[in-house]
Amino acid sequence: MMRSFDPELVPHTEIHRLLVGGVAPRPIALVSSLDKDGTSNLSPFSFFNAFGVNPPIICFSPAYSGRTGAAKHTMMNLDETKECTVSIVNHEMVHQISLASAPYERGIDEFVKSGLTKRPSVKVKPPGVAESPFIMEAKLVQHVDFGGKPGSPNLMICEVLLIHVREEILTETGGIDPVRIDQVARLGGPYYTRAKEGIFVLPQPSKPLVGIDRLPQEIRESPILTGKHLAQLASLEAIPELPDGLPNLEARHSKAKHHLDRGEVDKAWEALSNGKW
Repeated sequence: MMRSFDPELVPHTEIHRLLVGGVAPRPIALVSSLDKDGTSNLSPFSFFNAFGVNPPIICFSPAYSGRTGAAKHTMMNLDETKECTVSIVNHEMVHQISLASAPYERGIDEFVKSGLTKRPSVKVKPPGVAESPFIMEAKLVQHVDFGGKPGSPNLMICEVLLIHVREEILTETGGIDPVRIDQVARLGGPYYTRAKEGIFVLPQPSKPLVGIDRLPQEIRESPILTGKHLAQLASLEAIPELPDGLPNLEARHSKAKHHLDRGEVDKAWEALSNGKW
């Protein structure tokens, strides 16, 4: 049974709890900015992601306070100076970013409060966070304000001007090693997750695949195989034709399920075809 929640009828505080718990895990942007007088501000935001590469665009949302409706200092600074850095948070930094997230008065330097180190930037004035393994220098392209009410989002659309990556997290092919970077992500309430402890591999298709709709009817209507299993079986460019009238459906499907749960797609097809594939 599903319960439904209408944002027009439910308090925004309850919608917030539902969204941050359901839309998760979310990467954390540790945003460094300066006010017009050059005073540093550092604050984490989990309404954050990357949205394209040409030009490279990232967005984060310093929402208005859900309790008071006050604007976040990060938003005010970007409106004044149009520049920031965004540092990715790893597991070693989590307690310090918690300190940086406290609601200090404007003009308080969260680098000092958190003990994090300023790393001079090249193309923008705000410093990056030296402890982070991945830092982006960025400029504000557009600020979209969604109403100015308590809890209302502010979409800060930024173009990345320069990326700094710690050498030890780079792979031989120039990508980011997901274990070495050791990111953390935000869940609902006080909960976080550590990305490297939940890593698994799922190949990315580069060609059209069979799809569940083209699986034999016997398999599509299986009382044993789930949607996940069907997707595994359909993730090939071509599949075998099952001989008509194969006996022992339950036994074959159960054996195929066993192999699929172990990631053995070829062996699953062999089981389904009684070894005739």
